[in-house]
Amino acid sequence: MSKRRVQSVDGEKELKEVSKQDDTDIPRGKGNSSLRPTQKPGSGASRQDVILGTIMGITLPLSLLAMWYITIPLLGYCTVSLLGAETVETLFYVKEDMMSYLTSECPLWIAAKERAYLENRSDQEIRRVTNITQREFIEIVKQGEPIVISDALRDWESFGLFNCEYFMDKYPEAEYFDWQGQKQLTLGNITHREGFKGMDCASGYMDMNWESNDKYVKEWLSKMKLPYFYPEDTIMESAFNYIKGNKSPPMTGFLGVPGTGVSPHIDETCENFMTVQLSGVKNWSLSWPVREGDKLQWSKPLVVTLYPGEALMWYVSMRHHTEVIQDCSLSFSFTLKHPPPKDYYERLIQDFKRVEKTERDNLYIDTGVADIDFIDTCNLFETQGNVYIT
Repeated sequence: MSKRRVQSVDGEKELKEVSKQDDTDIPRGKGNSSLRPTQKPGSGASRQDVILGTIMGITLPLSLLAMWYITIPLLGYCTVSLLGAETVETLFYVKEDMMSYLTSECPLWIAAKERAYLENRSDQEIRRVTNITQREFIEIVKQGEPIVISDALRDWESFGLFNCEYFMDKYPEAEYFDWQGQKQLTLGNITHREGFKGMDCASGYMDMNWESNDKYVKEWLSKMKLPYFYPEDTIMESAFNYIKGNKSPPMTGFLGVPGTGVSPHIDETCENFMTVQLSGVKNWSLSWPVREGDKLQWSKPLVVTLYPGEALMWYVSMRHHTEVIQDCSLSFSFTLKHPPPKDYYERLIQDFKRVEKTERDNLYIDTGVADIDFIDTCNLFETQGNVYIT
């Protein structure tokens, strides 16, 4: 029973008890209602629900497969047809660069296009050797084979002593060029860079020709020495005889923390390169020009990890990139004229002569080389029975 107010004959309101069954004010439809009552919880699914669920269970995975293998490729094909493959590829790289810019802790230092080039790496590996003789070393260099000498620094006082913290504490007035801030800083101010906390994203190089560094070079080199596998009687104008009076040592120092690096490029010089890793761990990639018919292209990059105490030999016109992957990296690169990569260099020049000059120019332009004709200045020469490259 429920109570409700109704209007009496004399206009006054009064309460009457009415039965729900007798409530004639509630609208009634004719016959039974077409609305099904809601199922009680736990009453089980109807047969129609089971059939519908089974159909969805079968068709949903099939729909996803069709979208992945048919719809998306078809959309991609149509997009490429309308815009062109090169435009679509460019848009993809722009999108990847934007994502890296928004999510990376450090400023973008390698473009998506260059990252894609590195991922298409060679299956070959750069050899690692130890206890190599001078004769073996000269023959390897003659072929222009990149190689890692794992015990290269076994006699160096600097190995185990030189690292980022040591340099920053002992030589605070030495300077390096900070790639992120694009300016020259003293090592003592690395942790005070504007926009960065501590060593975050620190990465740059030390030029030995700067007055701020020149006063320390002899001290640094006094703790290094010509590696045991290098023939002493053939060294010429190298960093290792700078102590004896040379003015500009052909060496460069590099410092960087994990997550930083240098994008693929080539150095416009003719000499050999020997890079020694004093602290930290760094990934390298190396590639060089190869001829396919009347076309030139870069070989698939060889990727190698360089650990403290190791040295990497590489040569003229080799495209390379570096990336610090563990601890703060301190390394030095030396340019050396002997022994020359004679066979490699002669093959390179012959390949260049067999294609149009525009092929070589375009290959170098792709790496951002300022002087696309630098290779024309390189020469092999012989003196006192030894061959050099310069």
